[in-house]
Amino acid sequence: ERENLKKKKKAMIMNACIVAKQLAKRSTSRTSHTLVVRSLSTVGQGGKNSGNDTPKEEKRGRTTVFFHEKSSSSSSSSSFVSSSPKRNIVTTTTTVQSSSKPPFSTTKTTPTTTTNSNNKNPKDSNQERKLDLHELDKFTSEALQKPAGPLFGYETVYDDDHHHHHPKIMGEDEDDTSCTEVIKPAESQYFIPQIQLHDMDGRHKKRVLVLCTGGTLTMAPDPEKNGALAPVEGAVTEYMKEMKELHVEAMPEVVAHEYHPFFDSSDLGPADWALLANDIKANYLHFDGFVVLMGTDTMAYAATALSFMLENLGKPVVFTGSQIPLSEPYNDARRNLIMALIFASRDTINEVSIFFHDRLIRACRATKVNTHRLLAFDSPNLEPLAKIGITIDENEHLSLPPARGALRIHSRMDTRILAIRLVPGFDDACIRHMIEKGAESRSLRALVLQLYGTGNIPSVKGRFIDLLRDAVDSGIHVIASTQCFTGSVMMGHYATGQALEGAGVVSANDMTLEAISCKVAYLLGRGDLRYDEVSDLMGVSLRGEVTPAEALSPPPLSSAFQRASRKGKKYY
Repeated sequence: ERENLKKKKKAMIMNACIVAKQLAKRSTSRTSHTLVVRSLSTVGQGGKNSGNDTPKEEKRGRTTVFFHEKSSSSSSSSSFVSSSPKRNIVTTTTTVQSSSKPPFSTTKTTPTTTTNSNNKNPKDSNQERKLDLHELDKFTSEALQKPAGPLFGYETVYDDDHHHHHPKIMGEDEDDTSCTEVIKPAESQYFIPQIQLHDMDGRHKKRVLVLCTGGTLTMAPDPEKNGALAPVEGAVTEYMKEMKELHVEAMPEVVAHEYHPFFDSSDLGPADWALLANDIKANYLHFDGFVVLMGTDTMAYAATALSFMLENLGKPVVFTGSQIPLSEPYNDARRNLIMALIFASRDTINEVSIFFHDRLIRACRATKVNTHRLLAFDSPNLEPLAKIGITIDENEHLSLPPARGALRIHSRMDTRILAIRLVPGFDDACIRHMIEKGAESRSLRALVLQLYGTGNIPSVKGRFIDLLRDAVDSGIHVIASTQCFTGSVMMGHYATGQALEGAGVVSANDMTLEAISCKVAYLLGRGDLRYDEVSDLMGVSLRGEVTPAEALSPPPLSSAFQRASRKGKKYY
């Protein structure tokens, strides 16, 4: 009976693949029909079935696939061996069609409403002040790198008696001239994703996709620059081939994709973050986890942005990098990379996170704290999700609830945001000028103020309070954060804080500056939220980025009941 069930299950899967391929051929819109890779639709998809040739200048980056399943003809540990041409290709090339629209211009079904520019009070509850997406396009830029698109799929090969499914890189073509590299052992037993791979005591062998944008980790001596350290394309994949840790059977299978060309992390912005999000969605059903390699300068911003872009995320997305290049004899890159792959293959922490040194941190809680020590990132107001030592110690009470629906991508982010850190004795004339000009030209939609302590400003600056009130009345979101590394804004704790609250200033509570800027950019970029809805959602935990007010430490003179009532509760 068990064998009959297996045969029925295999037949059902094969029939589903045939039907899906037929639907994909008939479909002109390339919408998603089944779980088969070739029916996925996203930015940058293309290949054999796309029906048009891809220009040579729109090549995707370098992709390397590491398979180390046990060969059926050998009982020893697997290794990388060369194979014959045609289907057993050691090195092949492919080009993926790039979308003509930038990632910010992907088609969305979000409703839009055009606002009346003659209305002097955009906060009027009778008129829903929604963002005009055409206006937002004026302030967005294109991504610097080309999208990867779907990187793994199957094609059906027919013979006289049976039809077989062979795994292949999407868009694989023997006549192609791009730089995709496939590495696999001979006679590997392939599988359809989410189906048992082989006999491993019933366990599912995990597969992880590594997306590499550059950064210190990818640096190596560059001959063109007299041996100076510089990002070298292909260096990471070459090092990963030689890493014995990746050949261990317990480690996941790795597919590594390098974007072309490499850029410094300070050059990457919301358009490039949206590119990463779309590539994760394109390969979401065919990988168990994702690792993003990039520079550390803006890693906290990129990881935080992806935590908001990826709604209903049910798989781990781990960002990592290094302070010392992987090519150096002593480095932190090797351990960061290995541990990121391990956490990406685990199914216990399914959210966007950053692994660095010895801890896994929630992305929307992370900030860079050091430029020359190995512990470059920390989480000021939340414990790490996990720390490594002899064992991996996870804080299960910090885990987010499971996803409640299918993965959704929000790639639009409104970047008309300004952050100002106040200093004693500041002159508010320049701030007034920026607010007035920004409101007039609609080039400023949110103002983040880093205030003193728990959210205080000089009480003698009454005109500054009036200025902020005018900014709120003109439709600009004014958000108050603290300059302190740890702690939270408490608007009603002091009289000056109450004055700010009365002027319509929104409290950021204990969010980092990275979380504040990315969250307000995400909320404004949605285009379906009114002014008051955006203000209310700033205090709501969407991805675990903010501590609820009831979970904050009680006042010093609180009662024993007040202190005890806050212990043992789960707020995330």
